Amino acid sequence: MIRLAVLGSTGSIGRQTLEVAEWFRGEVEIVSLLAGRPSENLLEQAKKWKPRLVATALEADREWIRNLPPETVYLFGEEGIEACIETADRVMNAVSGVHGIKPAYLTLKKGKMLLASNKESIICLGEIMEFQSRNVIPVDSEHNALFQILQELGKEDVKFVYLTASGGPFRNSSIEEMRRATPQEALNHPRWNMGSKITVDSATLMNKGFEMLEAKNLFDLDLDSIKVVIHPQSTVHGIVVLKDGSLLMHSSRTDMRIPIQHALFYPDRKDTPLGTPQPTELSPLTFEEVDTEKFRSLYLARWTGEMGGAYVPALVGADEEAVKLFLEERIGFVDITNLIEEVLSSVTFDPPNSVDEILEIVGWARQKAGEIALGTYSSGGTS
Repeated sequence: MIRLAVLGSTGSIGRQTLEVAEWFRGEVEIVSLLAGRPSENLLEQAKKWKPRLVATALEADREWIRNLPPETVYLFGEEGIEACIETADRVMNAVSGVHGIKPAYLTLKKGKMLLASNKESIICLGEIMEFQSRNVIPVDSEHNALFQILQELGKEDVKFVYLTASGGPFRNSSIEEMRRATPQEALNHPRWNMGSKITVDSATLMNKGFEMLEAKNLFDLDLDSIKVVIHPQSTVHGIVVLKDGSLLMHSSRTDMRIPIQHALFYPDRKDTPLGTPQPTELSPLTFEEVDTEKFRSLYLARWTGEMGGAYVPALVGADEEAVKLFLEERIGFVDITNLIEEVLSSVTFDPPNSVDEILEIVGWARQKAGEIALGTYSSGGTS
């Protein structure tokens, strides 16, 4: 029986994780659930799964707590995070954005198996810890694909790896059209149904920039060997190019429950109720070069990875705030990347040596982005 903690249980990946667990009720026990706030959705999950523990970042009122199952303990804050992790063998970190950094750190420090869905944590924690010697199973479809391919290979066999990107809603848009883009347009992803933050990151391709840094940390790869290619169908998730010229590709339907199931049971494999696709169902497959003039976020992410140190958490914090400002219609779509670049140009911190120092830099970058936006950009953006 797998004892699973689901952190970020009410978000997109958290809900899909519980759906996969439902397929294997006799093999998976949901021992703890964590969410940002004490919502009705979290309460319904608790009543269904009857976990040992439910925790929230924001404290719940007495009425909400009284509605929990009698066998479920309630905690909040960092005490709640730590307790959720302690109850489990495997921890799905589906917490969104920078709030997932500390839970990932605590999971790894406690020696639990981390099912890593939160990008920001893998990016930032790579500055203070090695992942190759730890129990980390990537859940992102791209990194899960590379994980499955690379574990069968020697590092000396690999020449390049490719991360695939759908291109997002603005793949065929001009820069001028992107300047006028609204939050509603940016959130209209052509392939994936995700939370608002990651969907906007997919529209700017910063999501793919983050994934380059993730791949560097997860697989101990040089940034020069990590490439991005546009693949509009989103059915090939990772490509490994071998030194002999062979290409190994991992393909599946566009469904996050597939990598979630793999990570949940690794190293075992289970039959899936989703069925097995025929090759013809995945056709056609096309690939395109990335327009780096339109999607400068890839350049910024690569530059940040080369610089390392404090620049990495600064990138994460600046992006978090810039996306928030865009969704609030306080800056324009193209301003997201411009604002991040301005924050990065202001970094003066020494490389972080602890998770607290990482979080300090993330917080500084968020504040700096807000200050720059307040002084530079008018409502709706100027760039």
